[in-house]
Amino acid sequence: MGNVNLGVVGTGLIGGSIALAGSRAGYEVTFYEPASCPVETVLSGAVRATSLDELASSSDLIFIATPVSTIAAVADRLAPFVRPTAIVSDVASVKGPVFGRLSEIFDGRCFYVPSHPMAGSEKSGLEAARVNLFENAVAIISPDRCRDKGVLERLAHFWREAGSIPLFVDVLTHDRLVAAVSHLPHLVAAILMMHAAEFASEGLSFVGNGFRDSTRIAAGSPELWTEILLANRTDLLTNLYRFRDALNETARVLEANDAKSLQAFLDAAKRSRDRLAG
Repeated sequence: MGNVNLGVVGTGLIGGSIALAGSRAGYEVTFYEPASCPVETVLSGAVRATSLDELASSSDLIFIATPVSTIAAVADRLAPFVRPTAIVSDVASVKGPVFGRLSEIFDGRCFYVPSHPMAGSEKSGLEAARVNLFENAVAIISPDRCRDKGVLERLAHFWREAGSIPLFVDVLTHDRLVAAVSHLPHLVAAILMMHAAEFASEGLSFVGNGFRDSTRIAAGSPELWTEILLANRTDLLTNLYRFRDALNETARVLEANDAKSLQAFLDAAKRSRDRLAG
C-alpha cells in the first residue's frame, strides 16, 4: 500500500504494541507520550513527536490509545492538524461514550473509524507491550460513519499486518457484545478472587491452574477497568442481571440434587466452549 506514516497517541500496553507491530510491518511510526519516561528504549524503531500537532501533521493513520476519559480531549487537540486523507481510530474498549463526540470533532477534517483489538493482558504499561500481541486476535472495526470502502480497507489492512482478523461491527452492537464476552468476565473474575480471599483465604496457598486461569484478568489495572466497566455500565448491568439469574437457577439445581439437569447444563457449557475459535 506504499509508505504509510503511522501515528500512535499513548504508549501503554495497546498503544505500545500497535507501535511495535507497525514498525515490524514496515510503517514509519511516530508516537506521542507526554510522560517523561524513557519509552524510546522499547520503541527504538519509532520517532517521538514533541507535540500532538507534530504527530497529526505527519501521520496518515492515527491511533488514539489513551484511557476512555481522555480520548475526546486528545481528539480536540489533534483535529486542527490532521491531514484530510488521514484515518483516525480510537481503540477504546467501549465505543458509546466517545463515538458521538469524536464523530463531531473529526467531521469534515479526516476519516474517523473506531476499532478495537480483542487482545490484552492482565499487565499494563509499555513494559507489557509486545510486537505479537494482536496475532490471531479479532480486531473489531466500526464503520458507522464511514462508507468509503478504500478507507475501511486501509484500516483493515493495518490490523491484518499486525496479525489480527478484522471484523466489521457497528458501535451499539460492539458495546453490547463486549459487555458479555469481555467486561462481565472481568467483573466475575474479580468477584471470584474476592470471594476466595474472604471465605477461603487459607486455600489460596494451594490453588491450581483452574483458579489461576479463571481469575488471571482480575490482576488488570483497577483504574483502567473502573473506567471501562462504568463506561459500559448499561450493557454490563443487563448481562450481570442475566448472570445472576443463571446463578440462581444453578443453585436451585444443586438444592434439588438434580444430577440430570446439572449434567445437561455442564454438557451445554462444554459444547459451547469447544466451539470457541482458537
